[in-house]
Amino acid sequence: MTTPQSLASRIVAAFVLMAAVVAGVFALIVVNAIDTVETRLVSDAMNRQLDFIIDESDEGRFPALGPGLELYVAPVGASASLPAWLALLHEGLHETENDDEAYHVLVRDRSAKRYVLVLDQEDFERRETMLFVAVTAGVVISILAAALLGRALARTVISPVVRLSGQVQHRDQLLPLAPSLASEYADDEVGKLAAAFDETLGSLRAALEREQLFTSDVSHELRTPLMVIASSCELLEAQSLAPPQRAQVERVARACAEMQELVETFLGLARAPQERGTKLAGTSLAAVATEQLHRWQPEAAQRGLTLDLVSESVDDGVYPAPLLRAVLTNLVRNAIHYTDEGFVRVVLRNGGFSVLDSGAGIPEAERALVFRPFARGGSTRGDGIGIGLSLVQRICDRQGWQITLSPREGSGCEFRVELRAS
Repeated sequence: MTTPQSLASRIVAAFVLMAAVVAGVFALIVVNAIDTVETRLVSDAMNRQLDFIIDESDEGRFPALGPGLELYVAPVGASASLPAWLALLHEGLHETENDDEAYHVLVRDRSAKRYVLVLDQEDFERRETMLFVAVTAGVVISILAAALLGRALARTVISPVVRLSGQVQHRDQLLPLAPSLASEYADDEVGKLAAAFDETLGSLRAALEREQLFTSDVSHELRTPLMVIASSCELLEAQSLAPPQRAQVERVARACAEMQELVETFLGLARAPQERGTKLAGTSLAAVATEQLHRWQPEAAQRGLTLDLVSESVDDGVYPAPLLRAVLTNLVRNAIHYTDEGFVRVVLRNGGFSVLDSGAGIPEAERALVFRPFARGGSTRGDGIGIGLSLVQRICDRQGWQITLSPREGSGCEFRVELRAS
């Protein structure tokens, strides 16, 4: 998997690549040009030297040769009298080697004689090596300079983008009185990006405010009828009722208390992050799990299912009772709701719990969708509207808990929740 690169590193890489290409092409042009010019200069110099030698020899004089020069003279067609490595050369300038030494050789036929002028390339190769070193050093220095320049420019160019990124990610940007971002930037590309963020964040703030107002209004309006139901249940419990009637009244009272806790849960989720300091009643995982076991066993038995509780290890954490109860209630209810036969099991362990079932399971294609609002399984049943698991996900996100869904071996699935003590 390719590691993503930052914008700054891509700018530096672009500068370095551009410098390497330009410097490399320039170096090749310089080396080829110098090599061509130097070869031509050597050719001209050797031709002048050979002309001078031939003219002097025609007049009976034999001038002294310069350092690195050797002269061979043989009749035309009698190349055997020349050294073997020179015998097969034709007229013109040649570059050849002998005993791992490089030479320039100029061959010319004149007046039935073959003149062979040999120049040792040691000085030429020394200058060529120095040229290559200088050009290579120039290329390396150009690349390093491009890297330093690219890094400096990258910091300058992306500093407004980095600053804008930090401002957008700051949680205070969702506050109603958050300052405008675009006012702090010039009217350029970054300024336009900041203006786009202002517009998007404004829409998001408005949507969050509408959601919070709706949830708080609904929750507030539900309190009055719930209080009426609760007080009515208390009055009925004070009467002399037959056991079946008292059981029904107690069931209504329990449902009313759970509804009141659920209202508090919705209010807590609707609060803005800076308003979430309100402490909810704390409880243990084992207490809530035992309570849910007693609550759902009658319905599980009515469906022919076994609902049991297994404790693998002791958890001593304290968690917000309404939130933990909402999570367990929705997971156990879903498991019972979508299991036709077999069992539903709640497994407790230190730091979390799992809810397992022997139902039909959830197809792999639908697992990523089950935590979305109004998402329902392919085998929909009952009157559920598909917000239970969405609520569970929201509570886990708010509390820093983690919930995962995985298939069980054989059939069914497992919802695993990792808790963080508050």
